[in-house]
Amino acid sequence: MNLYQGYYSYDSPDNVQAAEVSLKKDRIEINIRDAHGNPRQVHWYWYNVTQGKQTVGGIELHHAGLPLQTLRVSSNEFAGIAEKKLQRKGRTFPTAVAVFLTAGAVIIALLALAYFWLIPFLAGRVAKSMPVEYEVKMGNEAYNSLIKEYKILPEKTELVNKFFKELNIKTEYPVQITVVEEKQTNAFAVPGGHIVVFSGLLDKMQRPEELAALLAHEFSHVELRHTTRSLMQSLGTYMAVSLVFGDLTGIGAVLVENASTLKNLEYSRKLEKEADLNGLKLLEARHINPEGYIWLFGILKQDGGASPSEWLSSHPDLDNRVEYVKKEMKPGPPAALPAALQSTWKQIKADY
Repeated sequence: MNLYQGYYSYDSPDNVQAAEVSLKKDRIEINIRDAHGNPRQVHWYWYNVTQGKQTVGGIELHHAGLPLQTLRVSSNEFAGIAEKKLQRKGRTFPTAVAVFLTAGAVIIALLALAYFWLIPFLAGRVAKSMPVEYEVKMGNEAYNSLIKEYKILPEKTELVNKFFKELNIKTEYPVQITVVEEKQTNAFAVPGGHIVVFSGLLDKMQRPEELAALLAHEFSHVELRHTTRSLMQSLGTYMAVSLVFGDLTGIGAVLVENASTLKNLEYSRKLEKEADLNGLKLLEARHINPEGYIWLFGILKQDGGASPSEWLSSHPDLDNRVEYVKKEMKPGPPAALPAALQSTWKQIKADY
């Protein structure tokens, strides 16, 4: 595997840092370090990558959507491979897109000018108006496509689902948690109610409050439709074309085809904070120590020092999140954790 040296900027052209870059069949992997020097890995999937201005002896690339992300690599070899990937991506656009481009050149020009605000707006509107039944169906199809990559741990899955049910959170969604055998400290939500937890993260937990915080957070992404909205936004052009043609089925097909993006889906800072604070309310309403959030973040930060964590990659700014979670915590000692949760937690950790 060839490694290339480059520069990566996030959110602002002035926020630039050195990066080690590698090319995969379906994505670019960008290895950087966070503010504390811990490794972090950013994934750019080719369908979201566009070419920027011409450079001498290299290439400039951008990631579609917000926040603004730019990658510059001074390597003719890297530039040649990237250009071929982008040309191949252009040749595989759906036929409907080619028809649309021919029939609506003026509309496409307007969409291009408004791209950085129109796609997030459309994604939010569609996510809010989508019937729960359709979102669940779409999520089940994406989950069934994605979960084939993993080895499911049935006993742990049953116990973690039992733990979640004992939290007694009312929702329209059929929440189903799956524990899979993976060393990485990761967890992610799927539209419609599925939550996948990696055994590597479960192994590191020492307190039931940490698991409660994780599940409350990922559940909040589902309940508030963040996962649906962010996934649609990340698919950008594909979603916009389906919306223009009024084809919700088309959106579902594209989401299923790109289900692998769910495991490192990036949320905006606004959505991340909303999920954190909603999860915090869920814990406090059930008299569960909200310090579980702080302890969970501590696990992720420690693990990040040894190897890149997908959860860290897709959920940035842990220090900032610790600050606002602490600020919103209600004062006073927490009540004792319910006996049912304590019992289930001991069963979950019995094999560790």
